[in-house]
Amino acid sequence: MKITYKKVETINEFIDAIRIRVDVFILEQKCPPGWDPEELDKVATHYIAIADDEIVASVRLREEPKTAIKIENMVVKKAYRGKGVGLGLAKYVLTEAKKRKPTKIWAETQSYTQKFYQKAGFITVSDEYDLYDLGIPHVKMEYKED
Repeated sequence: MKITYKKVETINEFIDAIRIRVDVFILEQKCPPGWDPEELDKVATHYIAIADDEIVASVRLREEPKTAIKIENMVVKKAYRGKGVGLGLAKYVLTEAKKRKPTKIWAETQSYTQKFYQKAGFITVSDEYDLYDLGIPHVKMEYKED
């Protein structure tokens, strides 16, 4: 399976990326309808993974705070999980984020994804907490270069 990674450039790519987030966050994880998309999408840079001629994963980068880069809303279609698509996308966006020379690169991740982010070079820097009061535990993680 050939996988390519790129910055979202068209409205159709953006819509497909949002559809994956809706499938994961609202349908699979039962977050409230209307949860996604959100206003922060307007100030974020979005990236996608393409396999089998379709968008199969997405993530966004956003300055938070001003000198730092936050990786947010990483999702992979269910059929493509466990195949390296997400890790490849994470490594791609880390390369893109580093070009901005941020003071740090960080994420608020669902707790069960900690091992995934650790493979990409992140360390956990907080205890678990319920980020949105939805019963989904999260942790803060920061990227640490080798």
